[in-house]
Amino acid sequence: MCSQWLIIFMLLPFLQVALARIIGLDEHVAGEDLKEDQFGIASSCFYKLTNKYSGSNRTLETIITGDNPEDIKMTLFHNYDIGYWRFIRLSNNKYRIQNYVYGGSMSLDIVKYKMKYKLHMNETADISGQYWHLTRLSDGSFRFTNDFSGPKMALDVQADTHKPIMSKIAANHPGQHWIFMKAGKYSSD
Repeated sequence: MCSQWLIIFMLLPFLQVALARIIGLDEHVAGEDLKEDQFGIASSCFYKLTNKYSGSNRTLETIITGDNPEDIKMTLFHNYDIGYWRFIRLSNNKYRIQNYVYGGSMSLDIVKYKMKYKLHMNETADISGQYWHLTRLSDGSFRFTNDFSGPKMALDVQADTHKPIMSKIAANHPGQHWIFMKAGKYSSD
């Protein structure tokens, strides 16, 4: 009996470490709700997206102008819902990316306009512009590619404006190195 208690006390610190991530969120979240895939993404959570070029104080956000959610920008982080993104896993490394403000009704999409790929929010549909692939990079960040623009183009930011764009993949371009930070739990209420 004494040895059983000794084993329990020896394992207690490991159990606390395993639960630390769950307790660290703003609200209690059951363990099953936080099931993460191979990239550490839980579809029950929202994430703030930054990149290595823009820094951790700028996040990817949708800019709402009237009823038209056309613009996607990198803006100074201010803890508003427009900067929170949910990743819906479609297959091994393919996701649909949705913004907190729109729930599941709209997704991050790409259109080709005047020979350039443009990011915008569009009604959620089974279209190639809404299929995003994640590739883990050696520094722990991720590269985003898209079925519509193809595997040789990645989500990036313009150097002078920090405007999100699609550009040719460059091995060490920090604007293509994206970082996820858990922002909260998705609620269907």
